[in-house]
Amino acid sequence: MLRKIFIFFLILFFSACALKNQDYSSQKMKVVFSTPTIKINDFGFLKKENKALNLEVYKLGQAFFKLKIREDICLNSVCYSKMVFNQKFFKNAYYEDILKDILEAKPLWNGKNMQKTQCGFNQNLNSANYEIFYEICDNKISFVDRISRIKIVLMNFKDKI
Repeated sequence: MLRKIFIFFLILFFSACALKNQDYSSQKMKVVFSTPTIKINDFGFLKKENKALNLEVYKLGQAFFKLKIREDICLNSVCYSKMVFNQKFFKNAYYEDILKDILEAKPLWNGKNMQKTQCGFNQNLNSANYEIFYEICDNKISFVDRISRIKIVLMNFKDKI
């Protein structure tokens, strides 16, 4: 009887550990966010948890800027649809997942005007509403829209947590 109870708890223990198999990573970042409504130049963490992407920026050991991207975008617990967030904070609608693509260092607009470089790639994108220079080079992401006066620079520190 005691042996059966021990086996039961052993199976329960290992199955509980197996259920916690998540896609999780965290990276230390230097974050520069300059938009007409947001000004940040500090350090933080970019966390990927399953289907969520979180950017937390800290000042004096306290998280003061929390950005969470899932089906919508939440800034310090206030949530917006992606297009509303883009219009409100970037003063331009762009496309729904542009901020997620920037944070994940992916090409914008499916790689339109992409030029490969020795350290990554860059894109020059122009329309009546935006004039964007976007570059991924080694551990640095740079996004600048001259028309909307948006600047996002993320410098990734190599070691992951």
